[in-house]
Amino acid sequence: MKKQGISLESLPSLIAGLSAVILVFSVVYDYGFLLWLGVSLAEAPTTLSDHIRSSLVWAPAILLTIFFVTVIELLNRRVEQGMTEQELIATSPVPKVTAWLRGSPKYFVYTLAALLPVAYLIDVEFPLQAWMFGSIMWWFILHNLLFHHHAIMERTNRRFYIMSRWIPAVLMFVAFSGAIAAEKVPNGSMYSFKIGGEVKLRILARSYDNYFLLWNPDAKAIEFVARASVEVFQKLPVEKSRKSSQPTAETSAD
Repeated sequence: MKKQGISLESLPSLIAGLSAVILVFSVVYDYGFLLWLGVSLAEAPTTLSDHIRSSLVWAPAILLTIFFVTVIELLNRRVEQGMTEQELIATSPVPKVTAWLRGSPKYFVYTLAALLPVAYLIDVEFPLQAWMFGSIMWWFILHNLLFHHHAIMERTNRRFYIMSRWIPAVLMFVAFSGAIAAEKVPNGSMYSFKIGGEVKLRILARSYDNYFLLWNPDAKAIEFVARASVEVFQKLPVEKSRKSSQPTAETSAD
């Protein structure tokens, strides 16, 4: 039997597919980022290159998460010696206790998922991270219900089952990651922008090909400023930005 691998002929298709995935993830990330700031993608003057470049923002966090999850999974398999869940419970001296301990994390997950809609109804604030993981858990619960019957599983392609389960979860994770990043914008670094001879102090949220996305701390709103209108922009040192003093280092906008 011949071993199947990545051939030179399939490399262009692989690169095209990877590029499409990166673009989709970037658009979803920017959707969450801009939506949290009160702007839709239809309103934002962004280009495809802007969205692709945003992968430099989300990719490191996503890759680190995947890396740590993979490492934990491999360590668990090593400790469990490759045994299945049923085998681990059966070989335990106290099977009932082992079964409860191994199933106990799901009770915490279900509790968190159930608390979210209740918290929304009674106007209790949860951090976005809790909403992210809770929403993903709700999707997994719904997916389990949709594919619960054995007859449905027998007629469902394994690849379709995995993709239908994980793709929405990953997209929710990416979208919430964008919103979490946007939530931190008002606490970002202060810059001095010289526009039309006037100096304005703004927080730089994102830098696009043709625009700067700025946060106005006084109006508590974002602004899209064309790069061509910016003569000079400069970052304020942390201690001076709090006092709204003049910057010391200068950067050309060109």
